[in-house]
Amino acid sequence: MVKKILLVITAQAESLKRVDFVAQLALASDAQIIALNVVDTSVAKHLKTATGTSESETIVRLQEDGWHYLYDVEDTCKGLGAKIVLQQEEGFPESVIGNTAKRFKADLVVMAYSRAGGYTQTRSERFVTSVIERVDCPVLVV
Repeated sequence: MVKKILLVITAQAESLKRVDFVAQLALASDAQIIALNVVDTSVAKHLKTATGTSESETIVRLQEDGWHYLYDVEDTCKGLGAKIVLQQEEGFPESVIGNTAKRFKADLVVMAYSRAGGYTQTRSERFVTSVIERVDCPVLVV
């Protein structure tokens, strides 16, 4: 039985498009949603060069953006009557997702997937595979 769903929220549009689905799933099983956004500190290092801002300013900006995504998810879930907890962490996303799933004793992890063309494994596919290898519960990829 699914009682805790870890919903991974990213800047990808796909992760925000599926919130209604996850909220309905949570309502059907009387589960709590733990919405997680991970601030990838390695991305901040790359962005500081492109934006000309300091790494700490870039991290703050990524945190602010993450909270905006999380608050939008919270509004949607609460509007549908689903129970939700918001969580934002910094670090290597695959590790943070695995650790958060264990800490909250998640029964299910839900992640978005963006399909890209070609025969090689995309970055998104490697990311999903890496998360699956780090968690002890089923992973639903939408």
